[in-house]
Amino acid sequence: MTQKWIYKDEPDEETVERISTSLGFGTFESKILVMRGIDDYQKAREFFKPKIEDIHNPFLMADMQKAVDRVASAVENGEKILVYGDYDVDGTTAVALMYLYLIKIVDKKYIEYYIPDRNKEGYGISTEGIDYASANVFSLIIALDCGIKAIDKVEYASTLNIDFIICDHHLPGEKIPAAYAVLDPKRKDCRYPYKELSGCGVGFKLCQGLNTIYKIPDSELYDLTDLLTISIAADIVAMTGENRLLAKMGIKILRNTRKLGLRLLIPEDKLATFDVSNIVFEIAPKINAAGRISQGKAAVELMVSDNLKNAQQMVENIMTLNTQRRTLDSYSTEGALKQVEENQEEKKFTTVVYDASWNKGVIGIVASRLIENHYKPTLVFTDGNDGEIVASARSVADFDVHEALEKCSDHFLRFGGHQAAAGLSMEKDKFESFKIKFEKVVAESIQEHQKIPTILIDAEMKMKDYDKDFINFHRKLAPFGPRNMKPTFVMKNQKVTGFVKQMGKEGSHLKFHLKQENTGKNIECVGFKLGEFAEEFRTKHFDVAFTLDENHWKGNVTYYFNIRDVKFH
Repeated sequence: MTQKWIYKDEPDEETVERISTSLGFGTFESKILVMRGIDDYQKAREFFKPKIEDIHNPFLMADMQKAVDRVASAVENGEKILVYGDYDVDGTTAVALMYLYLIKIVDKKYIEYYIPDRNKEGYGISTEGIDYASANVFSLIIALDCGIKAIDKVEYASTLNIDFIICDHHLPGEKIPAAYAVLDPKRKDCRYPYKELSGCGVGFKLCQGLNTIYKIPDSELYDLTDLLTISIAADIVAMTGENRLLAKMGIKILRNTRKLGLRLLIPEDKLATFDVSNIVFEIAPKINAAGRISQGKAAVELMVSDNLKNAQQMVENIMTLNTQRRTLDSYSTEGALKQVEENQEEKKFTTVVYDASWNKGVIGIVASRLIENHYKPTLVFTDGNDGEIVASARSVADFDVHEALEKCSDHFLRFGGHQAAAGLSMEKDKFESFKIKFEKVVAESIQEHQKIPTILIDAEMKMKDYDKDFINFHRKLAPFGPRNMKPTFVMKNQKVTGFVKQMGKEGSHLKFHLKQENTGKNIECVGFKLGEFAEEFRTKHFDVAFTLDENHWKGNVTYYFNIRDVKFH
């Protein structure tokens, strides 16, 4: 697919000069900052040198005092508390974090955790989970990363004398559940100043609130931010404000984590340099594999384990599940692409496919793969429970798939999500009418620029701009994530110096060098999935869009241009 290059608007020159003077950065670096909204000294201080004091008061969140009081009452009265969470990375890290905090203030015999079975119970609060709580005499359920739309389930729990505290970060519906307390910064009546917390982040705020009573040492409380950082990275929430501050803290904790399971999941030679991209591509898929293919509870067990032998066995099991997940992913993606071709789905504004044989645990991944090949709002369906079909939805950049699906909600049994991704279930006989309606809704609302994959360019870089000062500046921008992505640059009219080397399976990737004329040094460039263009790179001049990436090897750090796109002359 040809990507459209969109350059960010040029910033105000006076503002750039002021930032350059006050912070001591060069003009090029200051330009990057201003384009990210860092246009005065205070914003720069909060971005580059965040302090623990910048973390918001948890009691600014609606219902926080009620939630803290209810947990305290349960602790004092010897009630049993069930920590309940979704089966993905955000949910399982949230459960592990909450469980590890609670066992610091109350005996383990009063605390247990529960992760629903994806295949038998589906997403969110389940009747089976509530029945388990009732049968085992739990009077309080703390729900994490789910529950904001579980109105009927919370009502059912109340008939069994079970209270709910909901810690969620998804968009509420018109009505919120009648739980004892509902913590969600996206509530319309919530004045919490930062709205982009992960589900695990909301759970951490509850722990902060509880700690005003139980006062475990700050070092022990913030030791839990390694789990929080994994959730922030894996759930792809905004890497701004409080999330960025907590992630910076958490990465440091993660590199020295005392949690056995995490240490076993992270290769020893990568531990010292582990960052957000490592979490997204190496840790998150392994943790997710448990919930996708088997039981998400296994991931929690791994994260809270203090027994080396048990942790080693659980890591082996999770690695096996991850291998199975990759196989299922490959099988389902191949079938979905074939279905798109056979049904001529590529002629539509949307991609909607269904196959009863696809595993529920990988349909979200398959939806993302389809967007890589056919750039459209996409839903992948498979069979659920009790005659239902379930789907994962993924969107293209800047198109609100949640809003589009809301206009089709008369078809759904359950539905939830956000702008970029959603999940739903429906009766099987409504599939064809839903396809027609969803296609119509998207056709009427999608804009021209949303039909073409785009790459957002921060600035054109000259060879003279790439020096040690720039590399140091670039490192200070991390951790990267949504709303603080790695800057993407363009260098124009380049020519390869020396050889173009093809790498990987069937030569699908390539490596080459560009010469920096002002220093005489060669800059390494890597083009993933660009192997087919090797001959053009050898013979033509080109404009290249890239990000700057780090390569760690035997304690040494080198930098290379990660080629995102190319335009040959």
